[in-house]
Amino acid sequence: MSELSDLTLNYSLRDKTGTSASKQIRSQGRIPAVLYGKEMNRSLSVDDKEMRILLRKAAGTSSLMRLIGESGEDELVLIKELQEDKIRDRILHIDFVEVKRGEDLQTSVPLSILGEAEGVKTQGGILEVLANDIEIRCRPSNLPSAIEIDISNLGLGENLQIKDLSEMDGVTYTSPDDTILVSCVGSASGRSGSDDEDETTEEPSAEDAESSSEASESDSSE
Repeated sequence: MSELSDLTLNYSLRDKTGTSASKQIRSQGRIPAVLYGKEMNRSLSVDDKEMRILLRKAAGTSSLMRLIGESGEDELVLIKELQEDKIRDRILHIDFVEVKRGEDLQTSVPLSILGEAEGVKTQGGILEVLANDIEIRCRPSNLPSAIEIDISNLGLGENLQIKDLSEMDGVTYTSPDDTILVSCVGSASGRSGSDDEDETTEEPSAEDAESSSEASESDSSE
């Protein structure tokens, strides 16, 4: 987890909202944003360069951050949504959500896959990733930047589930224990010979059956 003191961002309140106002804010090198909370809804803006630096320190958008206002407001937040124009490499808008100190929060964090599955390396399998994020509940101080899962021993036809994740102090996984995260499945080229045999032993088609029936009737008439 990144140190919270390193993830601090200054913000300014903004009076005007809407498409035209947002374009003007972006032209000034700032990003329009909104801070949501149980008892607040603030329109604000943050510096684009500072935001990018902070995201690099945080290694993503799932880390806790501190927003500091011009009048000394100090808010603990998470990024709820970050809208980007990937073609122009621009951050268009950010939704922050308030986090109450001392209270549990429920959020999702990235799933970090470690190693190479044995079933992929030696058995010709394909790794199928069914979850990129994990939903958790914890205190703000215990929020991890990612949940790691080692797939090195994963064989062909096997999977790893929520129950296979390592326990973390103060962190509860909110999804069912049998939720599948990753699995190692067979590739199309890795089918067994019996599968090929099954394919060649096909039932006769309707046309073949009709031809056979006509032949039988012809023999009978003779």
